[in-house]
Amino acid sequence: MEFTIYLLPLFAATIISGTLAFYTWRHRRTPGAVPFTIMMVALFEWGFTYILELAATDLALKTFFRTLTFIGVVTTPTTWFLFAIEYTTSQPWVTRRRLMLLAIMPVATLIMILTNDLHGLFWATEELAVVGPYLVIDSINGNGFWVHAIYSYILLLVGAVLIVRNILHWPRQYRGQIAAVLLSLAAPWLANALTIFKLLPIPIDLTPFAFTITGLGMAYALLRQRMLDLVPIARDLVIDNMRDGMIVIDNDNRIVDINIEARKILGIADKPQPIGERLEQVLGQFRHLYEQYRNVIEAEDEIVLESGGKQHWYEFSLSPLRDDRNQLIGQLIVTHDITERKHSEILLKESEARFRQIVENASDCIFRTDAEGYFTYVNPSVLHVMGFSNVGEVLGKHYLELTSPSARHSTKRTYQKQYLSRTENTYHEVPVITADGREIWFGQNVQLIYDDDQVSGFQVLARDITAIKQAQEALRLARDQALEASRVKTQLLSKVSHELRTPLGGILGFAELLQSGAYTELNPGQKQAVVEIIQSVKYLSDMVGELLDEAQLQANKTVLQVKQLSPRDLLRQAIASTEILAEKKGLAFSASIDANLPYELFGDERRLLQILINLIGNAIKFTNHGFVKVSIKYADERHWGLEVSDSGIGISEEDWDQIFEPFTQSQKTNSSNHRGIGLGLTITKQLVDLMGGRIMVESSSGHGSTFKVILPLERRVEVLA
Repeated sequence: MEFTIYLLPLFAATIISGTLAFYTWRHRRTPGAVPFTIMMVALFEWGFTYILELAATDLALKTFFRTLTFIGVVTTPTTWFLFAIEYTTSQPWVTRRRLMLLAIMPVATLIMILTNDLHGLFWATEELAVVGPYLVIDSINGNGFWVHAIYSYILLLVGAVLIVRNILHWPRQYRGQIAAVLLSLAAPWLANALTIFKLLPIPIDLTPFAFTITGLGMAYALLRQRMLDLVPIARDLVIDNMRDGMIVIDNDNRIVDINIEARKILGIADKPQPIGERLEQVLGQFRHLYEQYRNVIEAEDEIVLESGGKQHWYEFSLSPLRDDRNQLIGQLIVTHDITERKHSEILLKESEARFRQIVENASDCIFRTDAEGYFTYVNPSVLHVMGFSNVGEVLGKHYLELTSPSARHSTKRTYQKQYLSRTENTYHEVPVITADGREIWFGQNVQLIYDDDQVSGFQVLARDITAIKQAQEALRLARDQALEASRVKTQLLSKVSHELRTPLGGILGFAELLQSGAYTELNPGQKQAVVEIIQSVKYLSDMVGELLDEAQLQANKTVLQVKQLSPRDLLRQAIASTEILAEKKGLAFSASIDANLPYELFGDERRLLQILINLIGNAIKFTNHGFVKVSIKYADERHWGLEVSDSGIGISEEDWDQIFEPFTQSQKTNSSNHRGIGLGLTITKQLVDLMGGRIMVESSSGHGSTFKVILPLERRVEVLA
């Protein structure tokens, strides 16, 4: 490597790019900030790797760094385009699908560069050449290079057009920003053209310098006017989206600014902006307002304007605008449409009559109380549900008189809490006593009633939910009975499993003695019978073990024994226990471990081995030909995982959920060829859940299966229960 003083400008440009990335990242919630930051990071990577390319002294090393340089080269135009889109568009444009489409060309370019030795599409020739103080790569660009260049220029052009079109609409006070941005936008085009077409006898690619100039120009706009805190586009988003009309005039009554709503009110929305015209020239039929307020500095009033044969009421505000020396420099006119409010004052009286009619005929119970809780109004439904004959039996009574004695204290506290906290709406369920002494349940929405700013009472919309409460109680009893039945089942499983283990152990022991010839030499038929006995006993023992595990897990009695373990030893043990089964079926069995995985982890080694052997055993069981692959992977700083794939019979998507249920198997695997009681995957999932992980399946019928287990990466001893 050889570094010269001529690389200092490139060092400076690289540092500036990194600094700009750091600055804009702090404003990442602002539209356009994230892609701008990524662009600056890409320029930083481009500049840094380009420095290394120039400093390298042999062709292989230079080619390596030039390949790395193109990561930044292909990223910069895309992020520039995304920055322009986000910064100038008020509606969301960037979607995952569009990002994937934009990434096709950069990814294809990188692949083309990495495989250039095979086809020469990107660089037709490459050789070292000495130019001034530098040893550089002299290459002839291929067709792929020009496709990449055209694509990049299109993105740069579209982004530049969007930004230029946007900034030309900025107010005059942002002319410093406008000049900085326009000049900085031109830099990459000039520099890239000079570099690609070799128009200057300079061996250094000027493009990263130029993009840094663009970044500096944008940074000037950011720092000068804090563009990322309040961008000029905010004027369009805020002022033009206001529902109020706004006009700014100077001391000569010339319009300085006017928003869309004001132009609609004046009937000139489809005409060119009247900026610079005198106010009286654009008022048209409303010129009488100009005459009325022409000598007024400040005013607030209600005005009526007629448009399209309809009257509109507006709150009219005229305010002075003054400079730092308190000199009058103009006036602000704001109109707020209050037509709906005016109409509502007339829709209000009519609605009161309709409201009473609706309330009186409502099937729900509606009543009001004063602030003390005494009834002031009840509708007929209250009388019907509660069994009263007339309102006189209810009005004037306190609500606690109708509340079940057991709930009076809690109900009173609920009302008091709502009253003191001024919570607008609450819902609670209350048992009440009917006129004939029955207890029924009300589910009621309670709303505060205000007189000015004081709470004057409560309005309640209630419904008889007695049947619902009875159903809930029945469901609660059924749930308790089901839980008790589950507990008894778990205890039975545990006891039966324990009782079976002793005789099974005896049978297995005597069978193995017979097999070894301890009592007498067996003939071939007898030997085969003993083999069948041993296999059946082992199958029953495994089933009993699974039943015990399931019982313990269901009873929450399984405690993980967390200690230091080696994932590599874990994989070796799993292979040793299962490899022979794969060989017997003629399957291709392979295993791998991620090199990034730490050598030591913490976990329950026995249970992890149980999980791995369960998954491998299933894969071998349901694969008649093809392969079984096992891998232990490093997911990220906080997770690692186990993965088992096969080319077996697969699992249909509708069976994905049920395969983890106890005593359940996929319909396709539930046959005499695949023995089992359906607890292997159930236990596996329960153990994974106990470890704080998750298990996933990817499969389809006839196309094999992949089971993935993601676990927390523990670096210290921590007991999980």
